[in-house]
Amino acid sequence: MLAAACSQGSLPPFDTVPKPPPVGVHEEFTRIGVCYSRETSTPRQVLDVARHNCEAGTRPWLIEQDTHLTCPILTPTRATFACLKPGMAPPAR
Repeated sequence: MLAAACSQGSLPPFDTVPKPPPVGVHEEFTRIGVCYSRETSTPRQVLDVARHNCEAGTRPWLIEQDTHLTCPILTPTRATFACLKPGMAPPAR
């Protein structure tokens, strides 16, 4: 039954704490995090959560993804986005 529920997309992506920047690095943008499952979420759904959580007038840019036990086991991947203001160059990965 759990497998059936998961396959129907009942585990949507959601916002979480982002991966912090490296120690001593100052960033000109806000970071946001999104937990999701690659099995039940589409890239579009993840991006929609990021867009919703970035400040008005900014756009999300994927910085990295990790699975270091920062999200629940059924949505194990965390995507960290930078919310970029117009004209800002994307950060280096």
